[in-house]
Amino acid sequence: MNARRPHLVVLTPSADGYGSDRAVVAALLAMLRSFDVTVIAAVDGPMLDAARATGARVEVTHDFALRRRFFTPQGFVPAAVRVAAALADLRRVHRRHPIDLVYVNTVAVALLPGLRLAVPAPVVVHVREVPRTSGRLNRVHFGVIDRVATRVVCNSTFTARFVGELTPSLSDRCVIVNDGVQALPAALPPSDDGVLDVVCVGRLHPQKGQSVLIDAAALATKAGHRWRVHLWGDALPEHAEVEAALHEAVARHGLKDVVVFHGYSSDTASMYDSMDVAAIPSTWPEGFSLVTAEAQMASLGAVATGPGGPDDIIVEGVTGRVVGFDDAEALWHALAEAQDPAVRDRWGRAGRERAIERFTVERYSAALVDQLHAVLSA
Repeated sequence: MNARRPHLVVLTPSADGYGSDRAVVAALLAMLRSFDVTVIAAVDGPMLDAARATGARVEVTHDFALRRRFFTPQGFVPAAVRVAAALADLRRVHRRHPIDLVYVNTVAVALLPGLRLAVPAPVVVHVREVPRTSGRLNRVHFGVIDRVATRVVCNSTFTARFVGELTPSLSDRCVIVNDGVQALPAALPPSDDGVLDVVCVGRLHPQKGQSVLIDAAALATKAGHRWRVHLWGDALPEHAEVEAALHEAVARHGLKDVVVFHGYSSDTASMYDSMDVAAIPSTWPEGFSLVTAEAQMASLGAVATGPGGPDDIIVEGVTGRVVGFDDAEALWHALAEAQDPAVRDRWGRAGRERAIERFTVERYSAALVDQLHAVLSA
């Protein structure tokens, strides 16, 4: 290395302020203490405003996000053209300011096959999700990662096990770095009106399971419980039918006074204020689940589905519950435990203590930057 600070390029396929985007922003300040950082995104969005505010350089290039619609006869050729253009953009960045290290924020990046050809620098790939694709496609995709990645950062024990079982040759390059969340203040206490306020934060997406939560609320209402379910998040254009189906389910169950659609918000702390318990009803394993850690940081108990990343976060029966996928009845019964104020208080206190101990931004950022330095040193 020469006297200049090493140039780190962060590749992120989205910028809408959800999960992996927030994780990048959380780590940027720590990265900037050691590296000249350029964030290259496939699309503009609110996450990039936060990135610019840290002082990082930000560039928006051609779309290189790995999307399902690209695997169609109509979508493949336009996607390939965009990816080739994005690789050319990346090469131009390298010519202007030589890149010493590439950090890929998520596996949903279509640049991976051509990345080492475009930039002759080591690559760190962060695996944040368990892709919901066929076994063959997963093997192909992680075979590419095997050829490209100098190191693979996994966000949970579950994710690392998935990668190791799918591609054993990656096992010795995998390290686990749990994501971190901002040190939120304890949520404002809920109103004492006898209603259980359940908060669910996440994009409206088939994999996020809001429909299962609505079914659970229907079961609770039928049994005489008084709930309010607060859904925070919006839908991608290609999932507009998901949002429509959720509204239809609310109407079908007669829950218009029970389920509240709040839309997207970047004010994380306010989502948890005046809530009793958080629900994370995903229908597919979460790689980590930032919202589970956030809920605990805000002194809320959490009920999530598993197995998956929440198993690293929730201590069963101590900070919340983990229930099976697509099981509205199990979700209802677990959330109903929080109707007891003593249970809510116990879960909330223990969850906050665990979040502060294990899942802070500072702990996450330091561990991630240590891995980046280790790759450069090697």
